[in-house]
Amino acid sequence: MNFSPDSRTDNISELPAANADKHSVNGFEKAMVGIGSLVTYLTVYAVRCSGKAAACGIRKIRKDVRPLFSRVKINIVRGLKKIGINMIGCAEKISAFNNKFFARAKDSGVGKALMLQASDLFRAIKNSGKFMSTVVNHLVPVLSIAFLVIVVSDKASADYGVTVEYNGQEIGVVSEESVIGEAQQVVADRTDYYDTGSETYITATLSLKPLGAQDTVIDEQTLAAAIQEQIEIQAPADENTQETSSEEANVYDISDNEAAENSVRAYMVTVDGEFVGAVEANDEIEEYLDSVKEEYMSDDVIDVEFDKNIEYTYENYVMPSQVVDQEDIIDLFDSIVAEPVYYEVELGDSPWGIAYDNGMTLEELQECPITFEGEEIEDFTEFCPVGAVVQLSEEVPYLGVMTTKEVTYDEEIDYEIVQTEDPDMYKGETEVDVEGVEGLKTVTADVTYKNGNVVSRKILDEVVVSEPVTKQIRVGTRETKTPVSTGSGGSGEYFWPIDGGYISAYQGDGRGHKGIDIAAPYGTPIYAAESGTVIEAAGGWNGGYGNCVKISHADGNVTLYGHQSSLAVEYGDYVVKGQLIGYVGSTGDSSGNHLHFEVRSNGTYPNPLDYVSQY
Repeated sequence: MNFSPDSRTDNISELPAANADKHSVNGFEKAMVGIGSLVTYLTVYAVRCSGKAAACGIRKIRKDVRPLFSRVKINIVRGLKKIGINMIGCAEKISAFNNKFFARAKDSGVGKALMLQASDLFRAIKNSGKFMSTVVNHLVPVLSIAFLVIVVSDKASADYGVTVEYNGQEIGVVSEESVIGEAQQVVADRTDYYDTGSETYITATLSLKPLGAQDTVIDEQTLAAAIQEQIEIQAPADENTQETSSEEANVYDISDNEAAENSVRAYMVTVDGEFVGAVEANDEIEEYLDSVKEEYMSDDVIDVEFDKNIEYTYENYVMPSQVVDQEDIIDLFDSIVAEPVYYEVELGDSPWGIAYDNGMTLEELQECPITFEGEEIEDFTEFCPVGAVVQLSEEVPYLGVMTTKEVTYDEEIDYEIVQTEDPDMYKGETEVDVEGVEGLKTVTADVTYKNGNVVSRKILDEVVVSEPVTKQIRVGTRETKTPVSTGSGGSGEYFWPIDGGYISAYQGDGRGHKGIDIAAPYGTPIYAAESGTVIEAAGGWNGGYGNCVKISHADGNVTLYGHQSSLAVEYGDYVVKGQLIGYVGSTGDSSGNHLHFEVRSNGTYPNPLDYVSQY
């Protein structure tokens, strides 16, 4: 069968023309189908030929390569086996090398151990050329890695210290850098003793160092002592002073040969910063202080301290003459620095005058122990007899002991006072509508006592038991119609207390006069300088005041009117400003007709002329 294009064309051209025209479309289609069939056949044939050729090639390759693969596999297994044997030998040698190296490093240090190992290696090389080949080919890389691992492991696990160098000389090894700071502070404290106020900075060179068997780690005190031996401290010279004061006698130049030879180290004892002596040891002093505290300890005491700060400066250089026995310091601590002060009441004295003369308030005076003929006086303002003894101060020890206790107690809550003005009442008059009632609370506090007296209080908790009731008062605003003196209102708000008169004696005047004397004829009216309640209307000698009236005022002051010929008011009366209360006379300790006028304020005696002035 001929499938060539030419032969196919010839067959078509032989058909009758009518058939060609009639079947032209069908012929074209048949030609395209024939071409497609031819292409398909050729493709299938080519694939079959390629498959057969590939199969033959694979069979040939497998036949040629299989023996080669077997030989390579055998060689690889043999090589791995040989390498494994060599590695085991190397591992054993490395292990021996490692053990020997660590033993030498532990005994002599890493540097010396490396030198000994290198010496062994060179000796082995010299004795065996084959060994040299083995080292080069196998052991050198392995040993290099092993050495790196050993060094890193040794450095990671080793203990390190900080080497301290001062003035180019190693003076010790410490565990951490903070120890150096503490040692520098110790040295600085000692330097302050010699250098009297100037600042000294101690610097050192630091480096990290692995600790060996021969290294000893020291503490801050040992390091401070080592630094102290390296430094020279000189007291600053005063250009304007050639002589040393008594306080500067403690300061000297330890760099001076003579001073250095004569100086000794001791504990400087200071009390509230004041040097009281140097001692070679302080154990007996501490034992004494502990025993004093022990006397105050009990189940309810939570803390015991002294009122003075006692310090020991560690190991300072002092002159031998400054060193005392511990017993001398103990005697000082156990001494009395102030004896009790007593005052015996004399004729003409009053509690207010005694308090004023001794710089005390009346309340402070009342707290002092006061006795008369062996009996204690409870209220000195009510009973102040001549011969009564007042203990103005107590015995004061050198060291005061302060104890702190946790205390629970009840405390009153002050009530408020509300005042309402009442125009129907005179000024100075008051009327209580609702009595005030104090509240109550339970307080828990840490209370500190010094020699039995409370010195501080720290409130821990407060619980209100009852609320206070507010006091309500009506206060009069109506102007008084009571006759008043012809004097002015004075420099304050008080009226001139007498009708006319003149000041014959001022406060003080060199004889401790507590008020002013206003001279006036016998029987001259005396008026209340301010509204208030009469708290005393007494006659007789009355401590030298004679017939006397005392009035308590709303501002807390008390006015006194002495030497009256007769009184116009009684105890408990309420009087308004300018009201008649008595008449001028010369009773009591008086040498002529006059009014003795005082103003008392919280136990003190202010000048009456600050409240009134003469017309």
